[in-house]
Amino acid sequence: MTTSVQPASTPGMQQGIPSSRTRRAALRRPAVLWAAEILTAVTAALLMTGLATSVQLNPMSRIGQVSGLAALQLRLLLLLGVVVVVLVPAMRRWADVPVRFAAAAVAGLSSGVLAAGVSLALRGTDWPLYAQSGDSGNLQAWVSALMDGKPLDGAYPPLFPHIVAFVAEHLTHGQIGYALKLVDLVFVALLGPIAYLSWRLLLPPLWALGIGVTAALPMAQPYKPYTTFVLVAFVPLLAKLMQLLQRAPELPRRTVAVRGAVLGLGIALLFNLYSGWFVWSAVGVVVLTVALLLRARRTGGTPGLLNALTAIGAAGGVFLAAASLYLVRLLGSAGSTVDRYCYFDTYTEPTYFAMWRDDLPGTDGQSTWPLPGELGGVGLFTILLLVGLGVALALGIGRAAVLTAAACSASALLMRYWYASHMERDQAVMLYPRTSAQLLYCLLVLVGLACYLIARRRSTVSAPTAETAEETGRRLPLRFNPRAVAIGSICALGLLFGMAGSATASKYMPDPHEGTGMLAWISQTTADTDGHCSRYAPKCNEAPGLLNPSDPKVDLGKLICPKVNPYPRKGELLPGFSADLPE
Repeated sequence: MTTSVQPASTPGMQQGIPSSRTRRAALRRPAVLWAAEILTAVTAALLMTGLATSVQLNPMSRIGQVSGLAALQLRLLLLLGVVVVVLVPAMRRWADVPVRFAAAAVAGLSSGVLAAGVSLALRGTDWPLYAQSGDSGNLQAWVSALMDGKPLDGAYPPLFPHIVAFVAEHLTHGQIGYALKLVDLVFVALLGPIAYLSWRLLLPPLWALGIGVTAALPMAQPYKPYTTFVLVAFVPLLAKLMQLLQRAPELPRRTVAVRGAVLGLGIALLFNLYSGWFVWSAVGVVVLTVALLLRARRTGGTPGLLNALTAIGAAGGVFLAAASLYLVRLLGSAGSTVDRYCYFDTYTEPTYFAMWRDDLPGTDGQSTWPLPGELGGVGLFTILLLVGLGVALALGIGRAAVLTAAACSASALLMRYWYASHMERDQAVMLYPRTSAQLLYCLLVLVGLACYLIARRRSTVSAPTAETAEETGRRLPLRFNPRAVAIGSICALGLLFGMAGSATASKYMPDPHEGTGMLAWISQTTADTDGHCSRYAPKCNEAPGLLNPSDPKVDLGKLICPKVNPYPRKGELLPGFSADLPE
């Protein structure tokens, strides 16, 4: 007869019930904290966007627009106050963890306020910006073709049209325009969270907020938002992959393979969403990858090189598995797809990239673009970007984030000058003005990284004690209270993001003049599928209808633009509208 021996019960763990200490430890696991951080950012973004429904306004009246934007700022200010009120006592108990959630919340609010502003601009209409015209109309035509079982254009990334088609089929009862409006608003709202969370792979919370989200501010484009959405996530994900190559000689091969595969999947999803930034970055990324592989061979020998090759092989394998269908179609159409459309930037001096406006300059840029520079025609803002580039390379030449941003900048600049220099000869633009967005974003990131490296360098320098400082005459370094730093950063960045969101939303408010405001104006004044316009519209125009994307396109073999800048002067109205508009 054997006697079973029961283990002695431990305090707080009786009858299989975990102790409070065990529960707290579980909540502090990295995966749990990451999931909570993601949920906080997304919830804050969608909450701020949803608050637009509580604002009353006439979006076609400028006074109504200003009142609506002010109402959004009031709501944002209250939410920022809640974040600070919760953060202060929480940091007394948990120190660093509350900062993660506060930064995530502010990241969500940063783009949520812009999405809310665009929602106000489209109040009363089911159309997206520009209704059925331009790129919005093209997208709706492709989605309609998808829903009818027809294939997409081989050169166009498939993921976004499939998302819109899914929403149209399951949420909007087949209304493609309304589905595109909803999906666009969600992408605008999630720009802040995706920028913050992507940079959190490389940086502490407040730095990820200050660098990642701030650099994403000029990338906030409510019209076709998925393009710059990809850019703000692509660079940090690529930097994380380069960091993995750097550290591969020190890690187990299994760990390297798993991390490489996960990063490859994320990059593949971005590629399927929009591939333009991959084209502009290709040269720099290839050169940087080869350099890091050689470094792995030099520092880790053959085992280190094999680990690095495992990382890049796992990432590449998963990328091809997830994106090969689109990649093959893209490469197959490369020779036959020629872009001859002239952006307003096509007429701009080619070294200027300091302000990115997509292909919609706005009334302030149509007759005085670019703005005059103070130093040899170069503006102080551009000089600041270049100083940041120099400092970041000087202090962080071995850091993956610095190397990746610099490589993407150099690659985009090379491709920009190549296509611009051949534009007249080949009678093709090849989308080169879009490199302005990548150059601006990467250089803003490098300015932020320069500040980060300076701060780290200052904090790691051995500080003198009070006694030695008195003997040598050296000053004691200025020390900041961590809680005060967190509160100050949250308040300052929150207000900055709110102002940027309001300024961007204001440009997209309905306006019958040529510029970004005309997109919402046309949405408001275009009849929906039932023949009804927004109740705020001063007049109602019939929808132009969708083009057939399978119709053959005639290529004239030359640029679709005049030889001189055709953009009108300020103050010109859209055809058929008067300056005396009804309230």
